[in-house]
Amino acid sequence: MTTPRAVSRGLASGHVGTLAVPLALHVSARIAERDPHDFLYDPAQLANALRDLIEAVGPDGVPVSDPEVLLAGCRSASDVLASQQLGVALEAVRRLRASYADAIALVAMLPGPAALAARLDADRAAVNLALVGLAQEFLGAGADVIVVHDEQREMPGVSLTTLSNVAYFHQAIALSHGAERYGLATTTVEDFDSPRAATGVVLTRSWLPRDTDITRLSEWITAVRG
Repeated sequence: MTTPRAVSRGLASGHVGTLAVPLALHVSARIAERDPHDFLYDPAQLANALRDLIEAVGPDGVPVSDPEVLLAGCRSASDVLASQQLGVALEAVRRLRASYADAIALVAMLPGPAALAARLDADRAAVNLALVGLAQEFLGAGADVIVVHDEQREMPGVSLTTLSNVAYFHQAIALSHGAERYGLATTTVEDFDSPRAATGVVLTRSWLPRDTDITRLSEWITAVRG
């Protein structure tokens, strides 16, 4: 049986496959009965919540970070790379990789260049440095997919080819969420309310709310797999 991690590595090499990854990080906190905010600042709580999500709905992959949380309180690229919230997410990745080996794909959701530039008042060079640094940290901890996400914005003149090359070196894949941007291929997006069978790294269009129905979440995963 092909494992989700093997599918991820196949996608990175240009093969066809499907990884159903609902953006259900905050749903996991409800399943685990964790505080909606505090669980993102405790590696044990974060890893345990994601374990509960995996056991409840059986996705191919789970998101291990929230871009907004990664930027919380940060004023520079060095702040982001030294932040408590990053350290927590990385430790959760290591714990999940140790628990599930190749049976789950771990997806790091990162803020896009426009979001970084706006929050950190950073130029293109600093943005590239921050994103490559974040990717290296997550890939080194055991992440399989890097997804860069900007909310309906694009920072002109930015290419993330280096980030893509770093991911490829780790047998991982770097993507832009919902649209081809910054030289990155796109994730596949399937609406939560009307999913269809799809290929690639398949994500919901946006973060699912904490009170998302678990049965419908399972149905989304089944529909995406086809």
